[in-house]
Formats: sequence, C-alpha cells, structure tokens
Amino acid sequence: MKEKRPVKNSFFLHLGVSISIAIMLHYLWWRAAHTLNPDAIVFSWILWAAEAFGVLNLILFTWMTWNIKPTRLYRPPKPGLKVDIFVPTYNEDLEILEATLTGCRLIAYPHTTYVLDDGQRPAVRELAERMGCKYITRPDNKHAKAGNLNHALAHSDGEFIAVLDADMVPKPEFLDRTLGYFEDKKLAFVQLPQEFYNTDSIQHDQKSSLWHEQSLFFRVIQPGKNHSNSAFWCGSPSVLRRKALEDVGGVATETITEDIHTSVRLHSRGWSSYFLCEPLAFGIAPHTVQAYLSQRLRWAQGTMQLYRSKESPLWIPGLTLSQRLSYFASFLAYVESLQKLAFILIPVGIMLFNVLPMRVGIGDFLLHWTPYFLLNVIANQVSGRGVFRYFKSEIYSFLRMVVFIQSYLVLFFRKPLKFNVTPKSVDSSTVARERRAVRIHLAIVGLILGSMLICLLKMYLYRSFFLPPWALFFVLLWSLYNALVILFGVLEVWRRQHHRKHYRFKVDFSGCIEGSALAHPLRAQVTNLSISGAQVICQTELPTATSELRLSFGTSRHPQIVLPIRKVIRQRRLLNGLYEIGLWFGELEGDARRKLFEVLFVDLPYADYRFDSASVWQRVQTDLKDFADYLSYPLRNGRS
Repeated sequence: MKEKRPVKNSFFLHLGVSISIAIMLHYLWWRAAHTLNPDAIVFSWILWAAEAFGVLNLILFTWMTWNIKPTRLYRPPKPGLKVDIFVPTYNEDLEILEATLTGCRLIAYPHTTYVLDDGQRPAVRELAERMGCKYITRPDNKHAKAGNLNHALAHSDGEFIAVLDADMVPKPEFLDRTLGYFEDKKLAFVQLPQEFYNTDSIQHDQKSSLWHEQSLFFRVIQPGKNHSNSAFWCGSPSVLRRKALEDVGGVATETITEDIHTSVRLHSRGWSSYFLCEPLAFGIAPHTVQAYLSQRLRWAQGTMQLYRSKESPLWIPGLTLSQRLSYFASFLAYVESLQKLAFILIPVGIMLFNVLPMRVGIGDFLLHWTPYFLLNVIANQVSGRGVFRYFKSEIYSFLRMVVFIQSYLVLFFRKPLKFNVTPKSVDSSTVARERRAVRIHLAIVGLILGSMLICLLKMYLYRSFFLPPWALFFVLLWSLYNALVILFGVLEVWRRQHHRKHYRFKVDFSGCIEGSALAHPLRAQVTNLSISGAQVICQTELPTATSELRLSFGTSRHPQIVLPIRKVIRQRRLLNGLYEIGLWFGELEGDARRKLFEVLFVDLPYADYRFDSASVWQRVQTDLKDFADYLSYPLRNGRS
C-alpha cells in the first residue's frame, strides 16, 4: 500500500518544463550577448544576475521535483516496538500543551509520552501527571530545544523517538502509519508534513484554507527530495531511530536550526531519511506577522550558521552530489531576498539616475522577455503540481525579505544566537506590534512611490528624463507592481483580527439548549466551537439568566457532550428570523473538558484532508482572482 496522494509525473509535464528552461537559458544568453549597457556595466550585470538567479532556482526546483511519487511501500508496524513520544515545551499556554497531550493519549500504538519542560513550571508537571505522561525537566536551558531533547534521550530508553512540538496534535494513527517504514535498518527518521488547524493564520489563504505558505515545501519539494535521499528533519512531527541519533552524538547543538543540522550529519554518516506525505498531526501556524517573521528569521539565521560551519552541506564528507545539490537548492530559498531587493532597487535607480541596464529596442525586448517571463511562471506552476501560487508567493517573498537579509549578518559575525520560541497566542498588544513589524515594508513602498514621483516631475517640469518612452512606461509599471505587491502584503497584515485567544473551529452539530430557565429544550445548531465558547443558531432568543443553561450535542466520538453556559455573549436576529447567539463556557473541568478537547483538536482538523493538485490553468485563474481581490480591497470590509 502506498501513500494516498494525487501525483502528477507525466511525460508532457517534464517535456514542457524542459523546453521552458531551454528558452529561458536562451534568453539569458541573448541578454548577456546583445543587451548590456557598456555605460552602466555593473548595473547591467546586477540585473542580469537577478534574472539568472531565477532561472537557476527554477532548474534546481525542477530537478528536485522531477519525481514526487512515494519511494517506499507502507508496511504495518510490528507489535512490541518501544516508542517514546517527546513533547518539548518552554512557555506555551497550558491549553495548547493540553491539546497535544490529548492527542498523544489517543494514539493507538502503545507508547510512553514524555513532557520535556524547559520552563520548569509546576503547572506543567501537574498537567503531565493528570494526562498520564512522564515529566522531565533539567536545571538549565542550555542549547534550548536541542539540549532539551538530548537531556530526555539520556533519561529514556525507547527504540524510537516521536517528536511533537507543544502545539502539534497527533492523530490516533500517527505511529501505525510511520513505524512500519523502520523495517529498513538504515532509516534514521520519518518526517511528516507540518499542517495547521488555525486556518486564519497569517500564512493561510483565507479563500482556500487548505493552502498555506509552506504547502509547496511539504507537498511537493520534500516528496521530491526522497528520490535523492535528502528529505530533511523539520523537528516536528517526526519519528526517529534512537540508534541513528546516538550514532551522530544526539541532536546537533551548534546551530539554532538543530533539525536540518542533524539531518546533514545523519546523511553524511550513510543514514537514510523518508518524507511521508500524509497529514498525521496538526499544529498552530504563526498567527501574526510578527510571529511569522520571528520564526523565519530563526530558520534563516540557523541555516547561515550551518553553511558557514565545518559541517556545511557544501563540503562535509559523506554526502552524495545529489544530496549536496538538494541542500544547496533549499539554501537558495534564503538568498532569493537579494534578488527581490535587486528587483526593487533597479527600477528606483533607473528613475533617479536616468540610466538603463540594457540597450535594446522595444520590439526585440518584448520578443525575448515575454516568453521568458510567462514560461517562468507556468514552469513553476507545472513543477509545483498546482500547489505553487505565483501571486501569493510574491507577497510572502517580499514580506520575509527584510528578515532574510538581516540573517546574512550571521555569515560574517559569529555572535551567539538565541533560540526564540515562536509565539503561539495573541493579546491586547498584538495589533500595535503588527503595525511595527511592517514599518520597513511601508518605508520601501514610500521609496518606490517617491522615486516614481521624482521621475514624473523631472520629465514634466524639467524635461530632463532622457529614456525612451517605452522604457519609461515599463519602469513605471515595474515599480508600481513592486509597490502594490508589498502594499498588499501590508494590507494582509492590517486586515487580520486578533481579538480571540482561542481558535474557533467551524462545525455543524445538531444539539439543544436546556435548563430551568427554559420551559422546554431549545433546538440549536452549533456553527463554531472553541474550548471557551460556541456560536449557535436558534429559533428564539435565550433568557438573560443563564446560570442553569446547558448546551448539549453529539459527535462521532462522543454521542453526548454537555457544556455549561456561563454567559450569553451576544444575540443577533438574522434575516431569516433565526437568532445567532454567542455562548461562553468559562473554565471547563472533568469529563466535559476531556471530550471537548478530543473533538476539537483530534477529530476536527481536516477530518477528510486531501492535498490540492489543481491544474495549471486553474491555479493561474486563482492568481488572477487573488490580484483582483487585493485591488478591490479598499472597497471591502476587513474579515472579522
């Protein structure tokens, strides 16, 4: 039995992408041989290098994703394997950790769960004991998460180690679907995709919640890396062989990205890895842009630490050529920000200094540039199997550009880096921090628009702009595009709402509200649900005295769940005469709390999850619709 996933590796896909790359290489040759401006040769080569970088990226991307079919057959695990589940935690909210431990408790295959508490919190110890888990802490926080894992390795003895971040809730079949692959004695770890249940996060598409900013990596790139034995460990969710970790001295502690560093060591020692493209655990994506950028900065800085070290994938002994290429292709994702910066500053330089980085006529330029640009977009869409989204990718590339460029300092300065835990919750100060997080992006938009204004004023007032009219139009359009993409990213941040502490799952449960304040039970349709409240649709209003009211409903796991209603938050009459009512449960305890956590965090996240594999034309249409939606943003209200 193989993984259940739609895969497209057709001959025409490969042929089309190969022809596209050949045409783009011809474009680069034409640009270098016939268009460079000798009066601004450095300027010319910078633009050419930025274009060449895009083609190099596409070539490596196509090579990595040439075949994304599974490379291993599924086997059910043998009984009796000793498995330890590690849940490292530092400062996460207890509700977040409780949700993960609820999922661990429901995992079908026998195991022992360890809570690795680097925060040394008595409340975490109490929670671990209540959930039937073993509790491990240590006297210091040396080496952060990596040190925490290594400390737990020394205080446990499981043959296999499953690692779950404090917010990553596993499904009951988590171990049944992964342990069988370890019949290959050289397999060091099985990595699973990182999927998320909070689909209102900054990295999710609000119009297609199954897609998020990491979808391409986990649904296309990592499966492709299996074919060069270079799929790397991403920390969580994963299962590792203890013997393999011990062979490389445990989890790497020299960088703040211990996962990819450990992967390099394992691959260099001859161990193999496997990426299982099956969503078996769901976590919390960075909800705010501040959390998103903080996480990406840590990843980028850790990668820079690794690539300047003696264990860089570029020169560490033991890796194959294909493994080095695969790691290098992943490294280039962080270098892309230099290309984006060049594409911002080049048109600004043209407008301010009246210098073009090429000498070519409009007809010849469009004849060569148009197929280069269009084929670049289409080839990425095709190689991305419909998961790649051009316009969304542009927005995220510009959003993270600043922190990626900041990470380059690590290549030159060896100042120790601190491991910062990605924030998982929001509070009253979140909105102000979100505004501060995009100040540099707004400054870049101001630079672009200011340059455009100066350019137009010079042309109109002083007649001092000596570029051809077609070049002026193209440069202004290019600059406007850059400004709009960055501005759309900022608007994406500004229109997000952060007033709820607990994520609300969309549901459709039939239930009723009953209590002494009601003459008879009132039918209610539950439309969304969280650990602290719900929204229901009823035929009549509820009385204001709610102390004796209860909401009851059933699910496939629990035929009856009864929750106390502490307060009616709001009531609103709908156009159809029904009432939309917001309820607050307060702090739940006992059986009601257990059942609610199991339903919310184990059963609900993508109960019938399937990866999207849309056609290229469908995805192009989606990109065009995204662009139109952003253009119409000022005419629409923000999402609540």
